[in-house]
Amino acid sequence: MSIRVAARAAVIAILLAFIPLSPPPSTADWKWTAGKIVDYARVGSVEISPDGRRVAYLLSRPRGAEDKPGGAYVNLWVVAVEGGAPRRMTTADVEDKTPAWSPDGSAIAFLSARGDEKAKTRLWLMPAQGGEALPLTDEKTDVALFAWSPEGRRIAYVASDPKTEAQEKDEKAGRDWTNVDKDLKPRRLWIMEAGAGGSWSAPGVPRPVAAAGDRSIWEMDWSPDGSAVVATVSDTPRTDDSYMLKRVMVIPVADEAAAARELVPKVGKVDQVAWSRDGRTIAYRAGVDVHDSYSGSIFVVPAAGGRPVNLTGDAPESVNRIAWLPDGRLAAVAVRGTKTALAILEVPGPGRSRTVLAPGPLIFTSIALSKDGARFALAASTADGPAEVYVGEVGSKGGAEPRRVTAANPDLESLPRGRQEILTYKARDGLSLEAVLIRPAFYPGRSSYPLIVIPHGGPESQFLDGWNTGYAAPGQAFAERGWFVLYPNYRGSTGRGVAFAAADHGNLGGKEFTDVLDAIDALAGKYPIDLERVGITGGSYGGYFTALAVTRYSDRFAAGVELFGITNWMSFLGTSDTPVENSQVHWALWCYENALRCWEASPVRHVGAAATPTLIMQGALDERVPKPQSDELYAALRWKGVPVEYVVFPREKHGFRERAHQIETFERIMAWFERYLKP
Repeated sequence: MSIRVAARAAVIAILLAFIPLSPPPSTADWKWTAGKIVDYARVGSVEISPDGRRVAYLLSRPRGAEDKPGGAYVNLWVVAVEGGAPRRMTTADVEDKTPAWSPDGSAIAFLSARGDEKAKTRLWLMPAQGGEALPLTDEKTDVALFAWSPEGRRIAYVASDPKTEAQEKDEKAGRDWTNVDKDLKPRRLWIMEAGAGGSWSAPGVPRPVAAAGDRSIWEMDWSPDGSAVVATVSDTPRTDDSYMLKRVMVIPVADEAAAARELVPKVGKVDQVAWSRDGRTIAYRAGVDVHDSYSGSIFVVPAAGGRPVNLTGDAPESVNRIAWLPDGRLAAVAVRGTKTALAILEVPGPGRSRTVLAPGPLIFTSIALSKDGARFALAASTADGPAEVYVGEVGSKGGAEPRRVTAANPDLESLPRGRQEILTYKARDGLSLEAVLIRPAFYPGRSSYPLIVIPHGGPESQFLDGWNTGYAAPGQAFAERGWFVLYPNYRGSTGRGVAFAAADHGNLGGKEFTDVLDAIDALAGKYPIDLERVGITGGSYGGYFTALAVTRYSDRFAAGVELFGITNWMSFLGTSDTPVENSQVHWALWCYENALRCWEASPVRHVGAAATPTLIMQGALDERVPKPQSDELYAALRWKGVPVEYVVFPREKHGFRERAHQIETFERIMAWFERYLKP
């Protein structure tokens, strides 16, 4: 700690000596329990009806203690834009997904796996007024995504090819080996048509779209005339290809003899595609090149073909969602630092104007528009609570503040809150940075406080000034126990434009990590932080930061909880399901060509300096950061004689889904820090 920081901390301590102390409740009286955090209702997948009068959304509910292991149940609900009591549309103990209104507003289609634990995800249809949901697809394979045609008589959907009879026969006979990358099933595009008179009670037999061939489809949107879809496609369904090897193609669906045409070649990350209402232009979100870590820039290209135009330019923001308005403008959800905004863009070109519709305390990442573009709906959180459904008006010159129409978690409103604010500070090289900070719920009340640092994953991600409490990052639970909580947006994060996201390239675990150390020091210069009681926890890339903290920077951290993090970059590259993505966009280098640099950036390389008590937690089936990464850290810390515990959760992948596992994760995190961050 610098002399300047130490002096400021001393002044703060003197001032606090004159403030009456009011300690937080005793351990037995904690309000933010595991059940409160794991079981609170999550609002998601908000979709507004074409006439703008109703909003369909998904709402989670917890499994019972006696239910089979699994994640939360999720059901479909509808609420009027004027508010009032929401109506529950589905009741099954399943996870419903991605609702979408029919173009005439008479029905809602959604995805769901219903039946036994082996049931496939099927496409279902629910009358808008309620009733029984009808299955539209069979159970041979999972449906991944779907989209209504403009006239509402067809649905395009994506599903992988099922096993052939010969394959099923071979499996039963024990001939069930796999030829890696050769036996993959494509994510095929299918078209389903309504039955006689446009009825969906007896739909036609789905047909594969010939022009799509064996390509795998990831996102899509219909042309206004219904003759084609624009889609992001890859040659194989590998996860790495879905990140880095997609291209934008126009795929005819009406003319069986027509061929697909490439609109945008492989450029790196590319995601959402959207066809303009007049049919002339296609917009998509993408990175600017193969090394851009996030598809956060908006591009438009003529539907007939031509050169794409970047509408985002060097704006210090990242775009999460786009939607066309009837008048040819684009609505865009933009992340700007720790805030989000809804902007309207004139298309095309320079001098375009923007109208910000929803700045302020609401944090959201998606938007749904009514057919006339006059009204929107979104799921938004705030610093004080989880996401709820909000509706607002677009207007020609901006609209009023969106209004909240649901109250999914009234029982959380009386629980104690630590005040959330934004910490701005300078890195040691002068770069301006931000972090989200939660103060202790009963601040001020002590002469010094522990600190929990939570670095985000990605690193193409960021922390926003919204709700930041979950089972693995329980911010308000930490705050109730009298701890400061710091969520740093280090260089390499999204939300501040392309250049900032690339600021960590080639500097593995270097300045991006010292940004976190500088945040700690900046905070200690403002608040009475006990620098001898600093803990750190994170998952994935945040787990990598945690592993670095407990090894290379062990002198700065008193306790660590590492969740499914990278610990050896050399072994990780050959075992993860995203080696190209990791190498191309995270650091813009291949470890196979830079072995010494990657080894130097690996936490296990620095285990000789490790002294920080560490809890490791890992999903047994994780393919993104495979289990051997945690095995290596555990073995290294045991060899060094560092206090370490290692917990492996069966059936879990990258992040824990099952309720019992989430509760156990929360309880272990709290107990670990309670044990090692005491005065």
